Amino acid sequence: MSKTSDGLAPFTADLHIHSALSGCANDNMIPGKIVERIDELGIRVFSITDHNAGFNCRSFSNAAKTRDILFIPGIELQTSEEIHLLGYFPDIERLEAFCEDIVRPSLMKGIKNKPQIFGNQIKFNSQGKAIGEDDSMLSMPLSQTIDELVSHIHDFNGIAVASHLDRDFSIISHLGFMPEGLELDAVEVKEANKIDDIRSKHLTGMDLNVISSSDCHDIDLLKEAKMTLWLKDLDVKDCLDCIKGDGPGKIRIKTKASDKKKPRDPVHAENKDTSRKDWKSLYG
Repeated sequence: MSKTSDGLAPFTADLHIHSALSGCANDNMIPGKIVERIDELGIRVFSITDHNAGFNCRSFSNAAKTRDILFIPGIELQTSEEIHLLGYFPDIERLEAFCEDIVRPSLMKGIKNKPQIFGNQIKFNSQGKAIGEDDSMLSMPLSQTIDELVSHIHDFNGIAVASHLDRDFSIISHLGFMPEGLELDAVEVKEANKIDDIRSKHLTGMDLNVISSSDCHDIDLLKEAKMTLWLKDLDVKDCLDCIKGDGPGKIRIKTKASDKKKPRDPVHAENKDTSRKDWKSLYG
């Protein structure tokens, strides 16, 4: 594996994938199939980010260990403003505690999921076997605001990332601007060719990294990762530090131009570097 002069090595990553626990996801998004597909695609780091739920993460974590793939515990929250927010945690235990203490009490009370309308919400045990469905209304907003949820994510040693700024249910689509004082650790832009535009219009002067993932809901649509994390070591801490801009790690995201060139040596790949320290000079 090629390394930079400062000892960084590249690991492709997709940190926004939904399992069959998300009602909007296909029922084929099950642990064994997803991990097998990720391995085929050469993805080294991934996260499952179900809507308002983290139950399936333990199953995916166990499945990833059989393939020597790093799993990062994650969740996609829908705030009371109907804004999507990603949370990533250092271990399964802290994600599960966050769900138990913060998410579950914030779900809509007295309303059950209607699978025929909102889709199935399939739960898997630690061995990857389906064990039934979550009948809570996971697809609706929580009772807490984005400010509150960002703070709670930090309380559980997680990092908070604003979901897909270039799509619906984002801070930009709902508010039209990035609120001052919101203590995000990074932002996500799904389409790499929109990063510059988002930066110039909404992130000027903000010291935030940009990540880009698939937001995949169907295994047939899961493709090669566009994002590469350059890390000293392949572990959860280094990944989270890299995303929020701590330590030596870098984030590089393939643009259409770099996809066409397909350089052989990843050290010299002409990808867009979205690490915040490099963007400061451009948009500071």
